[in-house]
Amino acid sequence: MTLLKKLMPKTLKSKLRIALFVIGFFPYLFILIYSHNLGEKKILDDAIVTYHSQMNQVRDRIEEQLLSLEKEMRFLASLDMMNDMIVGDVDKRITQLLIQKQKDLALKMHLFTLTLDHKVIASSDENLQHNFIDIDAFHEAIKQKKDYFFTDKNIVMFTPIRSTLDKDQLLGYLFMEYSFSNLSMFTVHDKGIRSMLFNPEDTIKIGNVYEDELLYLSVHRSDYVSDKYLILYEEFEGVLSQWTIVYMIQKSVALAFLDEFILFVWGLFVFGFIVIAIISFWFSKRILEPISKLNNATKSIISTKDYTTQVSIASQGEISELANDFNAMIREINHAFNILEEENKLRLLRFVQLINIFNRLIQTQTEESCIALAIDELQTLMPHQYFSFSSEYPDLEEKTPMTQYMMLYVKDFDKQTSDFYGVISFTQTNQKTDPHEEKFYRSIATMIMLQLDQIRLIAQTQAVSHAKSTFISHMSHELRTPLHTILSSTQYLISYENLTADQQEIIATMESSADHLLGMINDILDLVQIEAGKVTITPVRKTSDEIEMLTQEVITMLDVLAEQKDVKITLTNAMTKPLEVIIDYRFLKQILINLLSNAVKFTDEGSIDFILKMCDESLCIVIQDSGIGIDHDDLTLLFDDFTQAKRKSENHQKGSGLGLAISRKLAHLFNADIILESEGIGQGTRAIVKLRVSS
Repeated sequence: MTLLKKLMPKTLKSKLRIALFVIGFFPYLFILIYSHNLGEKKILDDAIVTYHSQMNQVRDRIEEQLLSLEKEMRFLASLDMMNDMIVGDVDKRITQLLIQKQKDLALKMHLFTLTLDHKVIASSDENLQHNFIDIDAFHEAIKQKKDYFFTDKNIVMFTPIRSTLDKDQLLGYLFMEYSFSNLSMFTVHDKGIRSMLFNPEDTIKIGNVYEDELLYLSVHRSDYVSDKYLILYEEFEGVLSQWTIVYMIQKSVALAFLDEFILFVWGLFVFGFIVIAIISFWFSKRILEPISKLNNATKSIISTKDYTTQVSIASQGEISELANDFNAMIREINHAFNILEEENKLRLLRFVQLINIFNRLIQTQTEESCIALAIDELQTLMPHQYFSFSSEYPDLEEKTPMTQYMMLYVKDFDKQTSDFYGVISFTQTNQKTDPHEEKFYRSIATMIMLQLDQIRLIAQTQAVSHAKSTFISHMSHELRTPLHTILSSTQYLISYENLTADQQEIIATMESSADHLLGMINDILDLVQIEAGKVTITPVRKTSDEIEMLTQEVITMLDVLAEQKDVKITLTNAMTKPLEVIIDYRFLKQILINLLSNAVKFTDEGSIDFILKMCDESLCIVIQDSGIGIDHDDLTLLFDDFTQAKRKSENHQKGSGLGLAISRKLAHLFNADIILESEGIGQGTRAIVKLRVSS
């Protein structure tokens, strides 16, 4: 026993090392035993069970989806509107039903009805002229008493449609072409795992598996473990009864279940630490009691925030030195916290004062009021000091030690320079300069300069805007008077009988140019009034039927111009139910006249279609023409003032470039909008007016 005490290490570090080594031996012993008994076969068996469970879930989801689609088809076939097949779905009710059902299902599929003489009379795809080409497969399925068959790309399911008046009368069949691509989302293509759905009889495959095992799929249909893969199978029932789902898992991925083994190892280490804790407790009275005192003192300080706590340790050596250092550290922390608390209070007070000054400064409207308010606020904050403002640059050489300056500079936005504006001077009562006080004064000076810049910028902007509006309005009014005189003179000369044909053509050109210039001036005046906020609206509620009447009125007004170019204008009301919108009747009429005029102007042949329909919970008036179209790069620019699209044609139409800009600004006044769309040059243009629906 005496020899053992002599061999026992004297330091805490050495004792803990020996304890950790001895106790760490036992986990390694268990690791050796566990790894000896755990074989690869057990892990692979567990993996097969797990992946089969996943395959069953995938198979059940696919079968549930197909069964649900069959129920949907039987429900659709039983509806009363299916009787419309007798008259060839004249009202398109069946077609609308199939289109809506296809949207609701949100799958890659196609619904259509087939008469007994194999004619498609209703389809969920309005743009598809569907010809039924699988008649032989259809008859073969009926012969085998099946309600489905397969093509290269689809599962085709069908159900009979019988008259609701006479159940014995067969009207035709409802078909659903369910694309195999829908099944792709049920396949897996992850790292180390791939799956596939396939029909060995039709050699139809959905998904991908590893190429080096494809030969095996054509020979076996049961689970198989190769050198590299686990190959698992599950059979389908129902519509896919001849199909099989195949999973190929790399054995390296399957053996990832060895993570369970790693977790077990960590569990052993946790067990080892618990044992170490128990042994440490046995040594605590002799070795760790001083450390426990330090720990308890630390917890007490954290919970009570009492940084005057001191620790008394009777033992000698490293622990005693640690206790003394701990006591010194607590005293320094307590002193630092006191200083920090005082600084935080001062900074918070200064921050609140800065916010109050800033809130009042930004409300000033003139430079004089801004400076006066700043002086008053500073005097209120520091009543023991005297603040004054001077516009003259101070003589810094004669500056007394107690005098401080806040220099103010303002920006000259025309020259892009900063010029001296003035200085706020005050007397410093304390000879010792506080850097925080200096930052406080600099912050106030910055606030004052920013507000002065803002006041000048606002005044300059308002002056420029007013001058622009006054100039445009004055010049437009001044130009209209001589233009009216020119128009009157040219109209008089045109009626004069003694003019030659060339002279009449010259006079007509003068009249056209003057009339075009007068239109541009009127557009500019309208734009100025809108931007100046002088245009007021009269919002009214109008029904969709009244909007249709307004549209027809506009078409009647411009139909003569369209007939001169042999362009046909049509109106279609695609509204499914009446509703109300909020508009300004006069401005909407002007907008429609502008848009239809543009459509007629840029359409040399073809047609212009007006369509009323719902889009994005708004009533949309669509004006579709077959004209020259618009380049994609020009679409975003046409609503800018004085902007026109670049036309390559020789018959380039003249204009001010303000029609669309004015139309959109008018539309925005009553919360409407205008959108332009085009597929490109030569593809026509589509203008859409979106009206806000009344709630």
